[in-house]
Amino acid sequence: METSTTASSSIVGKLLEEISWEKAKDYRAGGQGRENVLTAEVLIGLDFLPRTEFLAAVVGAAHGADAGRSKLAAEVEELQMHFLPGDFSPGMTGGKPKLVVQPDAIFETSSTYTLVEAKRIRYGSFQPEQLAREYITLMARAEGAVPLLLLLGVEPPIRVKGNGQLGIAEAVGRFLGPVLERLGDPALPSELELMERIPEVFCWISWPDLDECVREAAVRYVAGRYSTHASVQRVASFIRNAIAWHA
Repeated sequence: METSTTASSSIVGKLLEEISWEKAKDYRAGGQGRENVLTAEVLIGLDFLPRTEFLAAVVGAAHGADAGRSKLAAEVEELQMHFLPGDFSPGMTGGKPKLVVQPDAIFETSSTYTLVEAKRIRYGSFQPEQLAREYITLMARAEGAVPLLLLLGVEPPIRVKGNGQLGIAEAVGRFLGPVLERLGDPALPSELELMERIPEVFCWISWPDLDECVREAAVRYVAGRYSTHASVQRVASFIRNAIAWHA
């Protein structure tokens, strides 16, 4: 995996690294409405909460890619979460990447490989080639693992800059051919195969659905010790408060 080298691999450390490349004044309101801040806060909570009860529930509540999501949910306790992992590319030419994408997160388990793309709550939109580029990169890097592309905070039809609202297959298909042609890599799956596999790879969950899922999981959760139970409830509230604040 190609990731940037930093002093910290924690979610907070990676978020601060990202902020260092942006205008600091954009974060004067505590990052309210900023996609990376919201994603960091939600993933911190899901990383530390009991995963079988919370993260697996969120994966289970998502839509699309049913078989892949089932595998991911079954393996959440071993999941390695990489937040803002840096630049990813499906191929190189002359030592330089032909195409670079920057996922919001990567989830890895023994049999699954998930690229996470998150959008802000208000008016989040995709760049025209974004999903096609991320899809190709995912399929090139998943190797033998089950590939998943999880759209966090998204519900189709999705906004694509300059193209209005599109279904996921159309948002990918409009740009898939030209991106594959530019790459010119015969080792990549064909356009036809990639289009056919969209339903088994792409999955999504909206922020309201994720919020409701966390709420329900917190209500169901029972711990033997009061302190443990109270800690779980605090972290669950942290996620829900983050979603409400960024809305």
